[in-house]
Amino acid sequence: MQIKKKEVQNKIYQGAMKVFKESGYKGATMKAISKKSKVPIGNIYRYYENKEILFDEIVFELYSSLKYNHIHEKLEEISSKCDQKPQIFLNKYINLAVSKPMEFSILFDSSTGTKYENFLEELVEIRGKKYLEYKKKNSVNYENIDEAFIMILMKSGITSIIDICKKYSNNERLLRHYLVKFDCFFRSGISDKFKEVSFYTKD
Repeated sequence: MQIKKKEVQNKIYQGAMKVFKESGYKGATMKAISKKSKVPIGNIYRYYENKEILFDEIVFELYSSLKYNHIHEKLEEISSKCDQKPQIFLNKYINLAVSKPMEFSILFDSSTGTKYENFLEELVEIRGKKYLEYKKKNSVNYENIDEAFIMILMKSGITSIIDICKKYSNNERLLRHYLVKFDCFFRSGISDKFKEVSFYTKD
């Protein structure tokens, strides 16, 4: 009986992912999920009270893992030296994108109307604040740093990482290749780049 229950839940889960990916959270209905999963709608309601709970079931683990990854990123371990191995922070993105490709896409592309719709901005804020705190502790010129520009860079960086993960989640070799390539480009010679764009000037 327990096995049967798991089978039904998995059918609902798989069907719901397809509907959320195709229609987004706002456009998804329990009727459409029932049709896609081939599970009677009355039976779906035995497991999930509404589509919000079902959406939570699909994205919450990924949401929590990505947020944890950002909160616990160790900036002091990051150097400007590039190599062929992704840093721990990027490696976790790779593992999550490869293991949960559909969930990854749904979380970032189909969550309008849910509590997750501003998740990208949330990640940018976490990493931006962490970076600014790091610079404040380690930079003698912190008072001249343009914080708004830092946040623009952070959004650009995180958005690019997520876009690469979505595009290459079905090919781990290419995913790893482009994340390492992007990371090297983003970090290499960064001090000189900052000077070129008046990084330390707010006026």
